[in-house]
Amino acid sequence: MHYGEIISLIVLGFGALLGVSALVSPSWASGIVRLVADPDPDKPGGYSEFRATFGGLFMFSHLMTAALLLTVSRSDVNLLSVLVVLPLAAGWVGAAFGRTVSLVLDREKNRAKGMIPVWIMMEFLVGLAIAAPILHFL
Repeated sequence: MHYGEIISLIVLGFGALLGVSALVSPSWASGIVRLVADPDPDKPGGYSEFRATFGGLFMFSHLMTAALLLTVSRSDVNLLSVLVVLPLAAGWVGAAFGRTVSLVLDREKNRAKGMIPVWIMMEFLVGLAIAAPILHFL
């Protein structure tokens, strides 16, 4: 197994762990992303959204990408490893891009403005780390 695939698998495990954590504790996920349930007493909840989007979606998309990467890494065709991880890696880079747009356009609406550049860099690096199988070609 190539070191780029190992890097990717470690970060995919991290993403799956984030998903499991959000699935088990939606209040933890709520605190991480700084979103809160609707304060209107007629609209309680919001936990199903955290469990679904930040829990199940994160966990299963990262686990499936890791499973596919483990499967194709056994072949001699290195391009398959890159193709397997590219969609999820692009999603993380896209999250960094969206957060950058928010940093520029939503200046007064953002809370904890000093943390936004940290999140941008983290999401960008996670995307690059998931795409690490491309190092086969360097």
